[in-house]
Amino acid sequence: MRSLELTRTVRLSLLVAVLSVLAGCAAAVPPPPRVAEKPPAPKVELATVLAAVAKASSVRVLPADLTPSLATSGDDIGFDNERCEAGPRADRIDACVFGDRAAATDVVLYGDSHAGMWLPALAEIADRLHWRLQFYGKPGCPALPITVWNQQERRPFGECARFRDFVTGQVAVTRPELVIVTNGSFSQKRGPDQLITAADWSAGLTQTLRTLRRSAGSVVVLGTIPVLDASAPECLAAHQRDIAACSTPRKVATARTWNAADQTAAAATGSGYISVLPWLCTATCPAVIGNVTVYRNRFYLSGTYARMLNGVLEDALLERFPSNAVP
Repeated sequence: MRSLELTRTVRLSLLVAVLSVLAGCAAAVPPPPRVAEKPPAPKVELATVLAAVAKASSVRVLPADLTPSLATSGDDIGFDNERCEAGPRADRIDACVFGDRAAATDVVLYGDSHAGMWLPALAEIADRLHWRLQFYGKPGCPALPITVWNQQERRPFGECARFRDFVTGQVAVTRPELVIVTNGSFSQKRGPDQLITAADWSAGLTQTLRTLRRSAGSVVVLGTIPVLDASAPECLAAHQRDIAACSTPRKVATARTWNAADQTAAAATGSGYISVLPWLCTATCPAVIGNVTVYRNRFYLSGTYARMLNGVLEDALLERFPSNAVP
């Protein structure tokens, strides 16, 4: 059984995998054929992940071989977000394509910056299962027909509404076998002092899923990750002899993340739903699992940990997308 701890060989494999993800963002012109097959990231089984999550709460000292390191974890995004995500003023983007560009199975990953967060794992899955994976992501723009508030620029986010219309149109043209929708619901606003409620979120996502299901063979919602009390790299740097101080109780970490609303919308539309919470928390949500830095700040998984979840995410997707299930 593989361990969640990263050996030197695995680290080299992951480095090559990261380069493969970055290459996938190389714009509209397909890259030349690869000269050599790149080694995949390890496919860690669910039992191993759950055991590592359970053990994490008892670890006190920061691992000496922490990966990514405290110095680099804040930048461990795992893909070229500047090229592959739509910028604040953009209302459309050429999709970055990953996996097998000539595949018969078209898959779309759609959402806000949390969709990009899962791209390192999904790029691995697309390579392994020969999917043609298209990515449409816009930070701060959840896939709901609600006018959201641009919190950085303090204005209604009109470009977000136009981006959603653009992606819906692209899905209608492509008619993919699978659309994966995922968003960060924590503290999303529709006005300067108006939070989007769980009821708002559920109603909006229900509408989005119904629209997508008219064009896609299957739609799956990937649940929201917990939010830590403090940024993992900074907290771990200050508590290297007591890393449990950087854990957050699960009840606190999931407050104002509308996972129940996601699940309700998925059930109402016949879409699939995947809870990611067991891959991250027991009663607490740790900042380190195995020797891997789980978060690159409070709000996002590190690219390394997201990539390590490629096996459990693949298995969960295939349970809900059986047309691509493999023996």
